[in-house]
Order: sequence, then structure tokens, then C-alpha cells
Amino acid sequence: MGFETFKIEEKEIGAGAPCWIVGEVSQTHDGSLGNAHRYIDMVANAGADAVKFQTHIAHAESSIEEPFRVKFSQQDATRYDYWKRMEFTKEGWAGLVEHCKERGLVFLSSPFSEEAVELLDELGMAAWKVASGEVTNPILIKKMIDTGKPILLSSGMSSYEELDAVVASVKDAGLPFLVFQCTSKYPVDRKDIGLNMLDTLRQRYQSPVGLSDHSGTIYPGIAAATLGVDIIEVHVTLADNIFGPEVPSEPASTFGQNHNVGRFNS
Repeated sequence: MGFETFKIEEKEIGAGAPCWIVGEVSQTHDGSLGNAHRYIDMVANAGADAVKFQTHIAHAESSIEEPFRVKFSQQDATRYDYWKRMEFTKEGWAGLVEHCKERGLVFLSSPFSEEAVELLDELGMAAWKVASGEVTNPILIKKMIDTGKPILLSSGMSSYEELDAVVASVKDAGLPFLVFQCTSKYPVDRKDIGLNMLDTLRQRYQSPVGLSDHSGTIYPGIAAATLGVDIIEVHVTLADNIFGPEVPSEPASTFGQNHNVGRFNS
């Protein structure tokens, strides 16, 4: 059986608790530590509960032979170069963690290597967000489970069988967990958001559920909240036209207005 409720730091997650809001920065800081700190302030000012980044260590997860799946960067000759540019030092990450504490936010970051898990664990991160593409990485999953911390599992690139296997491992370890409904498109069409999956995931895994929203509008989050979702994770950006592969590409042209400047790009 799963956990109906659990805590991340002092914040309750699950049945009867308020819906938790996570501002997803991901790589939108574009390698600038200053911008990463700006995002923390923006997310805190918007009233969220947590902010989430990604922790990439180029030599631990990539090589110069790794091709771009989509060539989005003019300044990075290889995908390895891009990951290298996205790295922060341990001291840089520690500063972001401390900034989150000062602003009353829970700090989260998805690791993409065993070294990243070790780094984030040393910094005292309270829970693990498993990125969609890492669900089928059993070595990384075990590394996270072995820390004994709650697991937040994204479903965007997985079959039921793959999710079942990770959930079974988490349950065997006696850890609390949550499963996100996620559609790995940027931005995602409204017809593909999958709000109908929230109750399906809750029943299948007997756990709290979340929505990882890539739509570029506020409406899926509002709808998910009315359906009793436990966490809503929304991408944030300082402006629609800044550089970055995860800045939603068409929110203004699609919906006729700018939803994003200084607010959640939800």
C-alpha cells in the first residue's frame, strides 16, 4: 500500500492537505547562477511551496558523442557542451538551497547521474523528483531510493509496466511517493494534458498524484485543483521570448495574451 499523506520538510502532501505548487525552472536559467536566484525570488513572490531545478554533471551523464535530439543552441557545438554550460558548482547549488530556505521554499532538483544524487543528498534535499526520462534508469532510481527520502515520480515517457516496476521498488523500501500525470510535449496541446489520468493513477498506485503541466496556460492547473490533485508543477519563465529549450514555445500566439512575465507559466 502507498501513503495517503506524507511530508516534505514541514509541508504536508496528500489527502486533506492543500494543493502544493512547484515552480519548475528546469534549465531556463540558461547556465546563469544569477538568473537561478532571480527565479527563486519570482517563485516565492508568486506564493508557491517549492522551486525545482535540474542537476546536470556533464562528464557523469554525457559525452562529446551525444547528438542533439533537437538543435536549439547556437553557442553549444555539442549536447555535452550544453550540459557543461548548465552546471553549477557545489557552492553555487548550496547558495540556491540557502536562498530557498530564506524565502520559505522547498528546494528540489531532478538528478541525471549518480554523482548528481550524491551532490544533492549532501546538500540535504528533502525529496527526489524522478524526471520522465529517468524512470527506466534502475541504477539512478536505486541510488535515490537508498537515501530513504520521498520519491516524486514523473510519468511522461513511461508505460504502465515501467511505472509499476519503480513503484514496486519504492513500496518495497517503505518510502512515501507521488506519481505525476505528465505529457512530455513543450507546449502540450490541451487535448493531451490528461486530467482524466489523475484518478486512474491515484487508484492504480494508492498514492497522492500530481500534474506536471507544460501547457503554457493557467487552465489545466485550475482544473486539476478542482479534481483534488495534490501537487501542481508548472514551468516558469521571466519572459516568453528568452532563450531555452523548455521555455514554452507558443503560449502568447496560441492563447492571445502573455501569461508568463513574472508569473507562473502554468
